[in-house]
Amino acid sequence: MAISFAAARNAPLLDVEQERVLIRRWQADRDRAALEVVIIAHARLVHACAMRLRPQANDRDELIAEGMVGLIRAASRFDLKRDVRFSTYAHWWILNSVMRAIAHLNSVVDVPARARREAVTLKRVESLAGDHPCDVVEAMHCPEPTPEERMIARSANARLRQVIVEAMGELGDVEREVVVSRNLRQVPDTIEDLAFRLGVSREKLRLIERRAMSRLKYGLLTRGVTAAQLG
Repeated sequence: MAISFAAARNAPLLDVEQERVLIRRWQADRDRAALEVVIIAHARLVHACAMRLRPQANDRDELIAEGMVGLIRAASRFDLKRDVRFSTYAHWWILNSVMRAIAHLNSVVDVPARARREAVTLKRVESLAGDHPCDVVEAMHCPEPTPEERMIARSANARLRQVIVEAMGELGDVEREVVVSRNLRQVPDTIEDLAFRLGVSREKLRLIERRAMSRLKYGLLTRGVTAAQLG
């Protein structure tokens, strides 16, 4: 769910009772509609944080996406018994998520995929698979059907299978191809090979990958996948 700055700025604010009712519905019932209302009402905090910490517009979308992830985590962890507004509590989570994204952007270096494939692939696949990483890795050996279909088929958690399908379905064709090729295959494609195949520059491919992973993370969190499962 992309929320523009104009939409965030014009979104109606919630009073204390409204936000607590909505957050309770999200925490107790995983009511996605309730969560979306909370996100829209507080999206201005995410935009303000991203613009303050990173005035340049070239990577602001990614920071906003990560800030939204922080907002979801705040909604999941907020203690409804505390006498504090949700916006006060959420600010820390948003700030932490945005600053982590900035640190990641600042630390990106060109490292051959072979040098990091095992650690990166296993970490990300295990994050998506929860308690069944071995089944997922085993499913990646056969090229047909696609890696994400294998991952879904072998998962022991029916709900997790469903939300992965839904979240992957929200990605564009190129984004889905990049996520699968760079993060879900046992031997991920190199930046150079995948960029050549897709006809984009390495820098553009890195941007697509980061945004796609942020969108996938966001899609999983809004469907009730826990922050612990994502890592």
